[in-house]
Amino acid sequence: MSRAYRITVKESETRELRGSDEICTQLELLGILPPESMGKLLADELKGRGFAENDDGTLSRRDGKLTVTVDPCNGEVSVKSEVAEAVTIEAKREAAGYDDVGPGVEGVRERARAELKKDLDKKADRETQRLQTQATEALEKHLAELQPELSQVVNKITREALKEKAKQLGTVTEIAEDAQTGSLTIKIEV
Repeated sequence: MSRAYRITVKESETRELRGSDEICTQLELLGILPPESMGKLLADELKGRGFAENDDGTLSRRDGKLTVTVDPCNGEVSVKSEVAEAVTIEAKREAAGYDDVGPGVEGVRERARAELKKDLDKKADRETQRLQTQATEALEKHLAELQPELSQVVNKITREALKEKAKQLGTVTEIAEDAQTGSLTIKIEV
């Protein structure tokens, strides 16, 4: 007479999971001055807004879980969102066997552990997707806040470049700026 047995395998593990998203765009800088001069104006303005210079010449600023990086040489902007979390995942599997047929106790246990490992990986994948969604949502929200600031930066360095170019063309007799409309009038004598 055969006897049935049931094996229960339970496991819990903590994993450090990450989700991230990144978007790149280009600042629309007019070529009023040579690229080096426009890059210097951009770098100076960004440093005034809390950006720090990196070893590779780019400038970056960390805003919570987001990092904004700007290359002043070509105006490329990269915004990256990263979310990390230590997640404890648990799984439980039961397997049955008979003492006179099929695999022995250890074989049943190993098969249950293999299935348990797959369950843990599936749960970790779901948690990673959740973190990925959080990173994407944070990125979208931050982009809405960052866009006006970048527009202000481009407008300001365009005004500064126009003033510099006017000085190169002749003697500047008058500069009139209207902060409300954003208009700039420069009169020069050639």
